[in-house]
Amino acid sequence: MEYSESEIAVYGKSAVRLLQGPVFEDQADVWNEIITYQVELTKYFGKIAISLIIDKRDGYAYLKQMELDDAGTTIGLIRRVPLSYELTLVCVLLREWLLEFETSDLETVNLYITPKQFRERLEMFFREKANELKFIRELNKYLNDCKEMGFLKLVHKDALDSDEDRYEVKRIIKARITNDELFRFKQLLEDELKSL
Repeated sequence: MEYSESEIAVYGKSAVRLLQGPVFEDQADVWNEIITYQVELTKYFGKIAISLIIDKRDGYAYLKQMELDDAGTTIGLIRRVPLSYELTLVCVLLREWLLEFETSDLETVNLYITPKQFRERLEMFFREKANELKFIRELNKYLNDCKEMGFLKLVHKDALDSDEDRYEVKRIIKARITNDELFRFKQLLEDELKSL
């Protein structure tokens, strides 16, 4: 199927925006365009072995490379960035926190956290105080990395104390870290803690 210039012009903005990263429901213009032209965008990206993933319930859309064989080969258009241990730990803790929130708080829509609250959840994961202090010093960097990946959204910047900055945890993190992956990583952490 060939695409005319007028067809691509209709949903071109949303196609480009998806190539730049995830799109969320609160980005109304682009989100509505993605929902309206979901079939066309799916076909368009499918030609280059990319899947359009839309989660209407949690309000996000993103692109995922299709695997071309059992070895996981892709065409390499979307860059995969391996996460460091520290950033993986941050993502797993955020994912676990979101899971707890979704199962225990049925009235509040979104989970909001501060760096101060996050630090309080971290203490059990460090063998040595020096490692903990280094991680805590770099926590704002890891939180910013999560923001860049679309897992966090800064909703309030505290002018006096960055520990009181307020972030919304975006549900797209569930697509990156599934329940199975969360369980597997938690088992690894628990095994590591037992061996201390």
